[in-house]
Amino acid sequence: MSSNPLAHQTSPVVSTDPSAPAEVVAEFPAATPEEAAAAVRTAHAASADWARLPAGARARALDAAAGVLTAEAEELARLICREEGKVIGAARGEVAKTAEQFRLAAQLAFLVEGTTYPAESRSAAWTLRVPLGVVVAVTPWNFPVSLAARKIAPALAAGNAVILKPSPVAAACGAFLAGACHRAGVPEDVLQVVQGDSADAMAALVGAPETRAVSFTGSDAVGAVLRRTAHPWARLQFELGGHNTVLVCADADLAHAAEEVAAGAFGLTGQVCTGTDRVLVERPVLAEFTALLGERAAALVAGPGLEAGSSVGPAATAAQRERLTALLDSALDAGASVAGQGTLSAAADPSGHWVRPTVLTGVPAKHPVNTGEVFGPLLSVLPVDGVEAALTEINGDDHRLVTAVHTRDLGTGGRFLRAARCGIVKVNERTTGNGVAPPFGGWGASSSGAFPEGGRGALDFVTDTKTVYCDYLTPREN
Repeated sequence: MSSNPLAHQTSPVVSTDPSAPAEVVAEFPAATPEEAAAAVRTAHAASADWARLPAGARARALDAAAGVLTAEAEELARLICREEGKVIGAARGEVAKTAEQFRLAAQLAFLVEGTTYPAESRSAAWTLRVPLGVVVAVTPWNFPVSLAARKIAPALAAGNAVILKPSPVAAACGAFLAGACHRAGVPEDVLQVVQGDSADAMAALVGAPETRAVSFTGSDAVGAVLRRTAHPWARLQFELGGHNTVLVCADADLAHAAEEVAAGAFGLTGQVCTGTDRVLVERPVLAEFTALLGERAAALVAGPGLEAGSSVGPAATAAQRERLTALLDSALDAGASVAGQGTLSAAADPSGHWVRPTVLTGVPAKHPVNTGEVFGPLLSVLPVDGVEAALTEINGDDHRLVTAVHTRDLGTGGRFLRAARCGIVKVNERTTGNGVAPPFGGWGASSSGAFPEGGRGALDFVTDTKTVYCDYLTPREN
């Protein structure tokens, strides 16, 4: 078996319903390496005309894309439920955020700005921000449209052409998003979709000399492959794994903290890079908080996303279910105890990829549940002796995407947010959830480092700086 996590194949892309895996949602032909390379050449040729458009023209197309997504929101939300497994409320929220990404990008089209500098000679000096040309967006299945929009929309706003390579698990969602943009007026050559999971096609896509930037969200393993295969000139923006820890202090509002921790750990079936993997609780309130958290887990129902009573959906794939089930069994075999566990809907298809939300206590410190990204609805509760001990644990992680503290003390919250070495720090909030305007990115192994996503800062990744000197005082020669 190849060690490359990207498969060397071009068999058709078939997505299925994780709640009922026998049901096929969509099928697409997988791109060959030659087709991937041709897509890059087509995007490169189309990028110049798109870049020459006035900012207002690109803004109108992006704002129109937001309008199309809003008008077709229910259709897309139901597709997300069927293809990725989200419950319908979360899917609707994702579609709404996707539309917001395009509305923000419509504004960003007017903010591709330069800077003027004081004259040091007879020349004036200023900078221009110019589009890179071709941007490749490689996106995961867990937020198949909102994460894609966060990459696509700013790149289009700045005048780039974009090639979207969606996860095969959510191939139809990626195609729907691109189609919405096309219906809004974005030319098809300017925004293309390359389907499939072929390592050779991916190498052709990211390794082409015309590919000037690669934005990727996904696993460390695939990120390592992309680093090796991307063209040396290509700018890289990687959002990788997170190992996210929450601290609950003894003075916290425990009921609120339990609600937020449960939402961060179990919402979206835990399949989110900002999900809570473990919670450190100060010893005086450990028993009370664990009981509250266990009650919230026990109240959750795993079921089909389109079923009204479902709190969480299935794992997105059979491999996800098998990995999480093995992880839970391993923790229990190692001496862990279940402090609370959700139930399975009576209407759930037995063949679905079900993993019940579970609160664990007594997990050995070095067990993978405590030391790595869980990416599923399993949560470990551990005691801790004070804020400094918690910060030592948090700052010792390689993956430092997001952390949170629950406390009523403003000084404790301030000390924690200053000292926590993570890209995102929250006080009295769940680890999941982020706005479209603030930057999003982790530290350490969670990111490529230089370019966070989101907001106005997204323009830095998708544009180059050109410095101009102009001697406008020289007399014109006859």
